[in-house]
Amino acid sequence: ELTAYVRAHDLGAPLVTRYVRWLSEFISGNWGTSAVTRSAVRPAVVPRLERTFLLAAVSMAIALPLSLVLGVASARRYGSRPDISANMLLVVVSAMPEFVVGIVVLVVFAVWLGLLPPNSASLTFGPPSARIEAFALPALTLILVSIPYLTRVTRVAMREALTAPYARSATLRGIPRRSVTWNHAMRNAAVPIANAVALNLIYLLGGVIVVENLFGFPGAGQDLVEAIGNGDVITVEAIGLVMATAFVGVSIVTDLLVVYFNPRLRQTGA
Repeated sequence: ELTAYVRAHDLGAPLVTRYVRWLSEFISGNWGTSAVTRSAVRPAVVPRLERTFLLAAVSMAIALPLSLVLGVASARRYGSRPDISANMLLVVVSAMPEFVVGIVVLVVFAVWLGLLPPNSASLTFGPPSARIEAFALPALTLILVSIPYLTRVTRVAMREALTAPYARSATLRGIPRRSVTWNHAMRNAAVPIANAVALNLIYLLGGVIVVENLFGFPGAGQDLVEAIGNGDVITVEAIGLVMATAFVGVSIVTDLLVVYFNPRLRQTGA
């Protein structure tokens, strides 16, 4: 049987030839057939990838504005007792692994308060309200994991921008403090913040694997762990390539945003 499988898939061909053939077929939409489930990989993996990317996007869409507000507020009160206390709390939370934060969220909101279901199994078969609830605990976990890092980066970047000569000059000219903060300082602080968002988004796509398995979320992370456990190499390759492509895409978009926020980089490149 093994010999027949090798002949059927032409596994005796050179490695480079097999890789180029596999990659070209993958790009054309043929992701192969699982040797474990005997079914096509793409129809089974694509819905899970969509859920994973949606979970990461929703988490980032909520965590980013909260982090910006908290970071700016801390930068304005830099060195004060509330700023130091908040920064210490953020350090403690950022030191916790995703599964620890997830367990705390699970115990508080599902066990103690009983507000949300302890797992996300209803995402695939429940009504719309149950599907929304299925996203709640995983998203909340990723939000709590993301906020400390983004807030601290925003705090430092905004502190440097608010103490720069141009910000002080704008304040002396009578420009409102809010305008100085959000229209002037924020634009100059956007470069490190954009890099932090990109790194955190990549981190989310990696950390979501742990969170999905903790809450039973039917996404690509859960499927990846199951495929590794079952020795389903074709599925692992498909999920790995899509994730790697997403990482590269995020990096390219981030570089473009950095150039947009810092025109001097365009002049240097020219």
